[in-house]
Amino acid sequence: MQNKTLSLTVISLFASLTSIGAFIKIPLPVIPFTLQVLFVFLAGCLLGSKRGLISQSLYVGMGLIGIPVFASGGGPEYILKPTFGYLIGFIAAAYVIGFIIEKMKKPDLKHFMFANLVGLLIVYSFGVLYVYISLNTWLDSPTSFKAVMMMGFVYSVGQDICLAFIGSILAKRLYGHFSKVRSSEKKLAA
Repeated sequence: MQNKTLSLTVISLFASLTSIGAFIKIPLPVIPFTLQVLFVFLAGCLLGSKRGLISQSLYVGMGLIGIPVFASGGGPEYILKPTFGYLIGFIAAAYVIGFIIEKMKKPDLKHFMFANLVGLLIVYSFGVLYVYISLNTWLDSPTSFKAVMMMGFVYSVGQDICLAFIGSILAKRLYGHFSKVRSSEKKLAA
């Protein structure tokens, strides 16, 4: 029972941190730069694949039911916004980051950095593709893929790589403190 309570607490904590990260933003054309991805990195690194995925799914679910936790509000209509693909990417990235770290016996800074960069690539893959599709279909705003790459990737990738590095340093320092959460997952799977 105690492990389930701890698990639910940290999942909720990272969903909340991701929503707070949405409000720490620098406005850019179409896609604002936020700190959300930092908490996606940390959720995957510290919680593991399953709990990381659940934390980000909870975050996206809260926004879709109408709680204004996204960078531009919330509600089911958010699916039609061009930036929704990044949110889908958060879920997938948290899982993949956690999966990579779980494969390491004793993860080091380079492991966290590699996992976070792979996660960042996943976020951008979902995000840029979704922006391109949304602008060129239901938003009826024909835009070249090159222009979408500029606004959805080039303008913010530098900052996000810095966040991947910061997230890696934080994950390395905090990893041991979350061992109880991760070990309870292994016991449940056995």
